[in-house]
Amino acid sequence: MHEAERRDTVRRTARVGDPDRALAALFAPRDARDDLLALYALNVELARIAEQVSEPDLGAIRLQWWREAIEHAGEGEITSHPVADAFGAAIRRRGLSRDRIAGLIDARLFDIATKIMPDWSALESYLHDTAGTVFMLAAQSLGAADHALQSASSAAGMAYGLTGLMRALPVHAAQGRVHLPADALKRHGTSPERALARKTDEGLLALLAELRAEAREALYKAQHDIALLDKRSRAAFLPLRLVDPYLAALEKGCDPLREVADINPLYRFWRLARQP
Repeated sequence: MHEAERRDTVRRTARVGDPDRALAALFAPRDARDDLLALYALNVELARIAEQVSEPDLGAIRLQWWREAIEHAGEGEITSHPVADAFGAAIRRRGLSRDRIAGLIDARLFDIATKIMPDWSALESYLHDTAGTVFMLAAQSLGAADHALQSASSAAGMAYGLTGLMRALPVHAAQGRVHLPADALKRHGTSPERALARKTDEGLLALLAELRAEAREALYKAQHDIALLDKRSRAAFLPLRLVDPYLAALEKGCDPLREVADINPLYRFWRLARQP
C-alpha cells in the first residue's frame, strides 16, 4: 500500500469510528495531526473488536494480534496493516509509552469477556486505561512530558469517557454490554438485566444524574490541570470541549436506553474551533 493510501485509510478509520476526536485533530498543530489520527484509528480498531466477534476467545486472539503488530511496528517492521504501521511510526517519532499502549489493548478484554461492569472501582480503572490513556498518548504526541500528564489525562479520561459511556448506553445494551457499575444500579433499585432489556426506570435515571455530576467534577479538575500545560500540549485535550454540550443533551429527557444524545454538528465544530 502506498503512503498516500495508508494515510487515507487511517484518516477514514478515525473519522468514521471516532468523528469527534478526528475533528479535534484537525485543530491540533499540523505536524502532529497524522500521529493523532493514527492513535485515534488504533483506538477505533480496538474498540470495535467486541462488535465483530461472537466468542471471547476470538476477541482475545484479535487483541493478541494487535499487541504483536504494535510491538513489531514500533520497532520499524512493516505489518501491512495501515493503522498498525502508522501508529508504529508515531511510537518511534514521539516516544510513546509502551506500558500505556499495552494497558489500552488489555483494557478491551472487558468488552469481549466480562461485559457487565461490576463496580465503580472497575469503571475507574477501565476509563483510566481507555479514554485516559488516549489523552495521555495524544499529549505525548504533542511533546508533553509524562510527569505533567498523569493527573490531567486521568481526569480528562473520566470526564470524556464517562460521558461517552452514557451516550453509548443504547448501543452497548444492544450488544449485551452494560458499562454502568452493577453495584450502583442495585443501590438504586435496578439492575444490569433491566438495562439490557431496555427498561428505563427511576433507579437508572437517578444513577445517570449521579454520573453526570461525576463527569462534571472530573471535567473541572481536568481543566485546572490542563491549564498548567504548555499551549501545544493542551491541544491534545480539545475533545473535552464537547463534554458540557453532551452532558446537557443527556439531561434533555431522551430515553437513555433507546436514544443516543447528540449535538448539532455545526455547534460541535464551533466548540472545537473556537479560541480559548
